[in-house]
Amino acid sequence: MQHRLLRWLPAAVAPVVVAGVVAVPLVAAATPPGLPTRSAQQVLELVAKAKDLDGFSGTVRQTSDLGLGSVPTVGAGSGSETASALDLLTGDHTAQVAVAGATKERVAILDPSAERDVIRDGRTLWVWDSKANSATKVTATGTARPEDDQAATSPADLASRLLADVGPSTSVTVDRAQSVAGRDAYTLVLAPRTSATTIGSVRIAVDAKTGLPLDVQVIARGASSPAFETGFTDISYAVPAASTFAFTPPTDAKVTTKTVAVPSEADLRAHAEHRTGAKPTVSGSGWASVVQVPAADVPADLASNPTVLRLTEPVAGGRVLKTALVNVLLTDDGRVLAGAVPVAALESAAG
Repeated sequence: MQHRLLRWLPAAVAPVVVAGVVAVPLVAAATPPGLPTRSAQQVLELVAKAKDLDGFSGTVRQTSDLGLGSVPTVGAGSGSETASALDLLTGDHTAQVAVAGATKERVAILDPSAERDVIRDGRTLWVWDSKANSATKVTATGTARPEDDQAATSPADLASRLLADVGPSTSVTVDRAQSVAGRDAYTLVLAPRTSATTIGSVRIAVDAKTGLPLDVQVIARGASSPAFETGFTDISYAVPAASTFAFTPPTDAKVTTKTVAVPSEADLRAHAEHRTGAKPTVSGSGWASVVQVPAADVPADLASNPTVLRLTEPVAGGRVLKTALVNVLLTDDGRVLAGAVPVAALESAAG
């Protein structure tokens, strides 16, 4: 159920995973705004209602302090691509975001001397990189899969189900109100009930009027400042113009086109039934879960990737990538284990 509510986080939060949106710790007002008292259940109900917003736009900043330092620059090839992907997730970034309804979204990541855009307009998606002067156009075909509970479940029901789902593993509370991007906001705090995780808490600032989450902080266990933060520095709830989601690449740009069929529920079931080979396994539970990917599903050259070699360190039986929030173990036999847990837990799960 968590994913149902999480998809209503600001467009800037999801693209952090998809396109590496944004930077700089956001400072709440010294004097918290006076807001009516709400329970965690009521704040979650407010978040659920945000899905009905007609649109919004604004500037989002992201900052990361994961303990990796700067991502190294390597030569061309897979190492360079890996470094670029890591930079999007670990570096500091600023982006302009815009959303209109359920089918129009734009994220423009503003680098010092370049711009990277992801633009969705209905079934058409553009990915643009001004530095490389390249664009990819993806067109979706087929019928989208229906949401199994979106239409029939009220915000109150969704909030209740989320609290019931996370209750055994997570404490959900409301801290003092704050001001983000000029908006009064409630502060929702999710804290693991176990000490077996590297995460101390997740703090979400929720717009007191619209329910839109405006800022998300992930704080490592024992830390006082966020290891990762993304949030708005300014926001408007006016619906962006249709032209915002129109894109035409420069005439001299390298353009790649792709067509992707959206699978039906029947297709997905059939694929799951006929899938062969080993599958990722999960050990542990809740915040202390460890995901293990079998060697057959791991790129053969991952362990020799230049960026991976520079960011990892050798341990008994493999190499490990250490961050403040998530650790990753690459075993000598080709498996990958990851989780928001100490390295010792990964080594134990690897056997």
